[in-house]
Amino acid sequence: MDVDYDVVIIGAGVVGLVVARSLADRKFDSVLIVEQEDSFGKGTSSRNSEVIHSGIYYPTDSLKARYCRLGRELIYPFCRANDVWHSRCGKLVVAQKGQEDDLDRLYRQAQANEVPEIVLMSRKEMETVEPEVSAESALFVGCTGIISAHELMAAFHRYSAEADHDLLIKAAVVGADPEGDHYALSVHGPGDASYQVTTRWVVNAAGLHSDDVAQFLWGSDRKGRPVLRFSKGSYFKLAPRWRHRVQHLIYPLPDPVHDSLGIHLSFDQGGDVKLGPSAEWLDDRKEDYAVREEDNDMFYTDVKQYLPALEWEDLSPDFAGIRPKLAASEDGPSDFYIRHEDDAGYPGWINLIGIDSPGLTAAIAIGEDVAGWIAEGR
Repeated sequence: MDVDYDVVIIGAGVVGLVVARSLADRKFDSVLIVEQEDSFGKGTSSRNSEVIHSGIYYPTDSLKARYCRLGRELIYPFCRANDVWHSRCGKLVVAQKGQEDDLDRLYRQAQANEVPEIVLMSRKEMETVEPEVSAESALFVGCTGIISAHELMAAFHRYSAEADHDLLIKAAVVGADPEGDHYALSVHGPGDASYQVTTRWVVNAAGLHSDDVAQFLWGSDRKGRPVLRFSKGSYFKLAPRWRHRVQHLIYPLPDPVHDSLGIHLSFDQGGDVKLGPSAEWLDDRKEDYAVREEDNDMFYTDVKQYLPALEWEDLSPDFAGIRPKLAASEDGPSDFYIRHEDDAGYPGWINLIGIDSPGLTAAIAIGEDVAGWIAEGR
């Protein structure tokens, strides 16, 4: 049977766009990307720290560790080749008094994950590198960097557009039916329009709504189905006097209770400094992007531990993002859910669920694998 498209990608965040880019590299031209916002990259992909992660935190056998390592090796040369702003600035994970053993465990995890350019530093060594930062010791991670997420997504979209892929905005997939060797997707929008699109392959890269999209196939009663929790992270920016005063990203030790890396310090292309994200579970799954001014106290207290010259007046609310967390338990580490659902009886359907941090770093590696699966089944 003829279909409308060979591949439909649900979601035009960084993951959906990089899948499209990888398909373009493999000469796929019959591709539709469906996006509910009025442009690409307006959700989780544009509301984060824009960090190129090293892979030091994740269990060695996890998908996060694997894809972060592979993606990190791919993203730097891609940025250079496509004029995407980035800086391989490195980061310091700092330990306060009494946290030295935790830092040592993190160092051993980094070694197990084969992360390059890692060095344990004493207080004196760290202060030589970052005189504004105070801690008992630190782990230097040289392969960490920062990137313009928007420029990265624009580059991915450029490949897709040049391959004549279609991008449908202000529209949502609201249902899916397997029909033999293809899928019939129910689409609503733009406006009041409703219609069906047929396709041989579906890539579910719907971000915060990816678990809901997966339910179109197996319903809400399936045992063991992936379910997301929303983790809201707010950011505060620092006064201009902090511009260019810190040369590396600064991280506290991670917060396992909230499956978070803690309130860290990062900066942008202009040297402006921001702090965040915080971590707050949104159990009602409401997309709340408000940044509360009263959180200033919490940010100040946490960051003052490693940035002693910080003043309360230096902070002002900036923005917030929501991370789609797929956690084994409320207090356990989350992982990615990346799977072609052929074994579950749905050939041609690929689910990409719970792609939170380090999703930006891992994106190219994820896109290469997904496009490879589709090309093999062509």
